[in-house]
Amino acid sequence: MVGAGSSRFVGYPSWDELVSKLNELAPGLRRSPNTDRAAFVEDIKQQLRRERRLDDYYNLLERTFSPRDSAPTHAPLHCALVQLGFAGIVTTNYDPVLEWAIGEAFSRDVHHVCRPIDLCQKRCYRVFDFLRSLSRGSRHDFVLHLHGWHENPTNIILTRDDYQIRYGERRPATSSEPVPRILDTIHRKVIWSLMAMHSVVFVGFSMDDDFFMDMVDIVQQDFRLGSDPVHFAIIGYTTDEEKGKMAHHLRRRGIAPVFYQMLDLADDGPSSRHRLFEDLILNLARSLDVTVPLGGLDAATRKMLER
Repeated sequence: MVGAGSSRFVGYPSWDELVSKLNELAPGLRRSPNTDRAAFVEDIKQQLRRERRLDDYYNLLERTFSPRDSAPTHAPLHCALVQLGFAGIVTTNYDPVLEWAIGEAFSRDVHHVCRPIDLCQKRCYRVFDFLRSLSRGSRHDFVLHLHGWHENPTNIILTRDDYQIRYGERRPATSSEPVPRILDTIHRKVIWSLMAMHSVVFVGFSMDDDFFMDMVDIVQQDFRLGSDPVHFAIIGYTTDEEKGKMAHHLRRRGIAPVFYQMLDLADDGPSSRHRLFEDLILNLARSLDVTVPLGGLDAATRKMLER
């Protein structure tokens, strides 16, 4: 389960950076400290709707997450990640980074094309193909995009209303029980199936998506799992206090954390704070004898390094 943090290694924005870009479309709006990102983006979208400027919103999303001619499509990190033997690759991202990485990683002998599957499309037939493919080994033909795909920006899940349409109402904060009819949308059904039938490894995932974490809780409660470790999260921390709080938050949901320390470096590149995460994935790949292609480099640089 790959989140936005991994795509920052090739320059795609984090969620907070995306919210800032969208806010430029409605500069008169200010986010209050108590307003979460999804609710604030809903405010932006509603204002643009009133001004009949929704095309600006959708155009920005499509333009932001499309392949860029002037930037790498993926990094060696992504090529290593997709070769670690996972049954399938699922993401909440809208960009094509993982498809490009899979195409390069598995195309040494035969040209390999990996196709995106958009769970937000009305016709979900190919999602069934993806679920069936999980039993056929780790040569990935698909990446399942849970929250949409950049070529279909009108269906992307980003605002509070988008989440409620796709996931339904959240469980009340004061209740320890899930809301009735928990599997009443295709998103709930697919995520429940993935988390019930597979151990999920969260990579570049902030673990603060309330709707998604509700689904973790629902599966945990349905099977009376308690705090048994079922899933894993590779997650960064800055202080020991923060690390302790995150460990408690995750372990009580049956998620075993694998921590790396986020660095405070002079380098202000998008991946500088997460260099130890990159090292972790690359070292794991090497320990499994995974060959990591020099992804994301132009032909001249690639040829020079290979020599």
